[in-house]
Amino acid sequence: MAKIKLKIEGMHCEKCQAKTKAALEGIEGVSSAEVNLDKGTATVNYEGDIPEETFTMAVIDAGFKAKVKHGLF
Repeated sequence: MAKIKLKIEGMHCEKCQAKTKAALEGIEGVSSAEVNLDKGTATVNYEGDIPEETFTMAVIDAGFKAKVKHGLF
C-alpha cells in the first residue's frame, strides 16, 4: 500500500470536502482518501503505480487547486 499527500486550495465547505474525497476515491487503485477541510489537505492510500498527476488532475477536475506535498506538511 502506498500513500500520497496533497495540499488542496479552494475548499470552503463540507460539500467541497465531500466532492474532493469522491474525486480521489474514484481513481482506480485508491483504497481510501481522507480530506481535511480545515488544513486543506488530503491523504490518499492506494495500490499500484499511479502517477502523481492523476491525483492532482482528479482534484482539479473537481474544481480545486492541488499539488503533491513531499515530506512533512
